[in-house]
Amino acid sequence: MPPAKKTVTAAQKAYDEIKRRITAGVLAEGAPIRQDEIAQAIGVSKIPVREALSRLESEGLVILTPNSGATVATLTMGDYLEMLDMRLALECRALELAVPNMASSDISKARQLLSAYDQAMTQEDWSDLNMSFHACLYAPANRPRLVAMIRSVQDHMGRMLRLRVSGVAGHTRSHQEHIQILDACEQGDTAQAVALLRRHIEQTQREVQGYFRHSIRESVA
Repeated sequence: MPPAKKTVTAAQKAYDEIKRRITAGVLAEGAPIRQDEIAQAIGVSKIPVREALSRLESEGLVILTPNSGATVATLTMGDYLEMLDMRLALECRALELAVPNMASSDISKARQLLSAYDQAMTQEDWSDLNMSFHACLYAPANRPRLVAMIRSVQDHMGRMLRLRVSGVAGHTRSHQEHIQILDACEQGDTAQAVALLRRHIEQTQREVQGYFRHSIRESVA
C-alpha cells in the first residue's frame, strides 16, 4: 500500500506561497502584501493568510502594522552581518563534518558547478550556482537538519538579497576562493578547508559593510 499523502493545511499553503514570493524577489523589500490577492491566487480565505503572515513576521520576513497591513521586511546592514555570522557557525561545522566523508564523485560534481560558475554571465546565475556549490560541499556531512538550517538562512536572505551580496563579493574573487576550498577538500585537509571557508565568509562580511557605508554616503550626498 502506498504511503498516505501528507495533507497541506490552508495556512501552510499560504505560508509557502508568500515565502516563495519573498525569497524569489517577486515581492521586494518594503512591498505591501495584499491579503485578498494572495487568498484568491491560492484559493483560500483570508484567515489562513493572516495566520501565515503572523508566522512570517515571527521569522523576520514580514512586518505587520495595525491598520496598515503587511509589508515585506527591509533588511539592514546588521541583519546581513548577523546572517553571515550564522553562516560562519553553521557552514564551517558542516564542512568540518563533510570533508572526511567526501567521495571522488562529490569532488567531481563540485568541480562541474565551479566550471559553470566561472562561465556564467549574470549575477542571478552566480548567486544560484554559488548556493549549489556550497550545498554540494555540505551534503557529505550527512546532517540533514544542519543543511536545512543553512538553506533556511539563505532563504531568509532572499534571492534578491543574495544577488546584492553576490555582487558585492565579486565573481572573480569568489571563484578563486571556491577553488582553494575545494582543493583542500580534495586533499582531505579538513582544517585548511574550514579555515579557507571562514576567511571566504568573513571577507564577504567586510565587503557588505563597505557596500552599506558607500550607500549611506551616496544617499547623503
